[in-house]
Amino acid sequence: MHPPEEGALRKRPAAEEIESILVWHPRAEEYRRALQARLPGVPVEVRSGAPQSPSPSNASVLLAWALPPDAFQQLPRLRWLQATGAGVDELLARPDLPQTVRVTRSIGRFGTQAAEYTVGYLLHWLLRLEDYRRNQDRGVWRQLGRPLLADCTVGIIGLGSVGSAIAERLTSFGADVLGVCRTARPMSHVSRVYAMRDWRRMLPACDALVLAAPLTDETRGMIDEDALRTMPAGSALVNVARGAIVRADALLATLRDGHLAAAVLDVFDQEPLPPDSPLWTEPRAWVTPHVAAPSEIEPIADEFAANYQRFIDGEPLQYEVDRDCGY
Repeated sequence: MHPPEEGALRKRPAAEEIESILVWHPRAEEYRRALQARLPGVPVEVRSGAPQSPSPSNASVLLAWALPPDAFQQLPRLRWLQATGAGVDELLARPDLPQTVRVTRSIGRFGTQAAEYTVGYLLHWLLRLEDYRRNQDRGVWRQLGRPLLADCTVGIIGLGSVGSAIAERLTSFGADVLGVCRTARPMSHVSRVYAMRDWRRMLPACDALVLAAPLTDETRGMIDEDALRTMPAGSALVNVARGAIVRADALLATLRDGHLAAAVLDVFDQEPLPPDSPLWTEPRAWVTPHVAAPSEIEPIADEFAANYQRFIDGEPLQYEVDRDCGY
């Protein structure tokens, strides 16, 4: 992806309209170069970690991911914060985040990435590739039965930009997709949408359940043992959302007794996953280190530059977070 051509944004901010930007990110210098190509003349300050000698910044706009504990104390002029990820639960949980600061999230290509990850692992499971690899290692020639994704019903909790992209990919393989969002309403690529209050009613039909919801007070710990055992025996779970949505003890119990045939886990309540976690050696679990939808600088810089122009022009920001909802 390349920076927008000159004139791609509606206008270049006049000097009196310029709002300075602070990028606080481990890859801050890369973001600075990307933003300077899109917003020439706009000052971009960078920080990649906790400063050794904290000093206030005059920036009114912040592009960031993880922030040190005293970050907002160093930003007295801050008016708008855009996260480089889709989830903002950690930022919203900070008591020092000023109520006057507007918060937006990034969309990037997270939906496409998470959809490929989800479909890839579901096919890996259904094709029984692990079993065939073990048989190959033992020199065993044995044909195994396998269902088709086209014959499966897959439930998705969370039908935002990520969940809807997953639904689209699944339907292209012929799967029947059910979904849960805040209110029940018709949605493309989803045969039936359940309101959040009715989400458990979807579970008995799910050969696989995909979690793509934000972490909020409502979703924290929602996937408990009762929920997992309401799913059919031999079903699978894919979590590309947040680890805390699933109760770890319930997950382990249903994996160990075989009720849950597989769990694809990219996110965890504690990251990195501790070395002594039993999930590392659980044969029915696949563990990946939060890579289902990694942030990509170029698409996020495009989004941010377009949002910066909206901010300058006093227009509504894209992907602005409703703090009451948590997303």
